[in-house]
Amino acid sequence: MVEGFVVTTLDAAVRLNRYILEELWRAVFKTSPALLQNYWFNSGIAVVLMFLLAVTNGYRLIWPVFGASNQLLAALTLIAVTVWLNLAGKKSWFTLILAVVMVITTIASLVYALFNDYIPNRNLILSVVDIILLFLSVGVITQSIRKAVPSLRARPSRPYSS
Repeated sequence: MVEGFVVTTLDAAVRLNRYILEELWRAVFKTSPALLQNYWFNSGIAVVLMFLLAVTNGYRLIWPVFGASNQLLAALTLIAVTVWLNLAGKKSWFTLILAVVMVITTIASLVYALFNDYIPNRNLILSVVDIILLFLSVGVITQSIRKAVPSLRARPSRPYSS
């Protein structure tokens, strides 16, 4: 069972990386060379990159940023659902509370990692990724507030209905 899980997980990871690489080549080149669209070539790049991460313990360096980006994605989803529920005139406090908690903890985690790990260790790449994630999270919060606050004022009050 464990072997099946590992094999299917690795297959999915290689496949997704291959798709990402194929899309990257299409975005970078107007007409991408045939080699860069070959699934064996892109799968090979994915496998080599995964192998290098495993052998060099590089995954330990990128894991906190990866986790923070996943948490921000979850917070973004909760924020979007909150705004949607709010605009639809539905109760949204339960998703708003979760979104606020996730955003606060994720931003705190990113700030902590930036000033306690990445900058002191002069890790420029992770510092830049961390800062980009911070800016993106502030942007999402700003846009959500702009969208939700006018709807709070404009929404007519409705009597409680079950």
